[in-house]
Amino acid sequence: MFSPRRLAATAAILGVLAVAVLVLLVLTDLLTLGAAAASGAFAVTLAGLAVLVLTVRRLDGKAQRIDLRAKKHEAELAKTATALKRVEGRLDRLTEAIEQSATRREEDLGAILASLGEDRVNAMTRAREVEELREEVRALAKDRV
Repeated sequence: MFSPRRLAATAAILGVLAVAVLVLLVLTDLLTLGAAAASGAFAVTLAGLAVLVLTVRRLDGKAQRIDLRAKKHEAELAKTATALKRVEGRLDRLTEAIEQSATRREEDLGAILASLGEDRVNAMTRAREVEELREEVRALAKDRV
């Protein structure tokens, strides 16, 4: 397809030739002035119509390219949205796993602390028993002496 400049140059040359032919026909009395004016107006109208058709074709081509570009971006957005949903699902699973791990860890710590508390209570009871046994041994030792 011709570029707009090349089309304008070609149209200008053809227009000048058409005007020259019409002037030549009027001068040789083969065509009346009114018919030549009507033919010129018809030629100008056709040229305007041709310019409009070419402009619409160019705009349509640009619109198609824009539409293709928009569809390409929409496809990329759809892929990104799908990837984000996958990442979101993974994050949800990771969050759940971390929460379960934290719950288990809290339960384990509670059990350890309870165990330590029981050991302390048992140790305190044994310490009292040992102290009572020492006092009995001391009392027996004083009674002997």
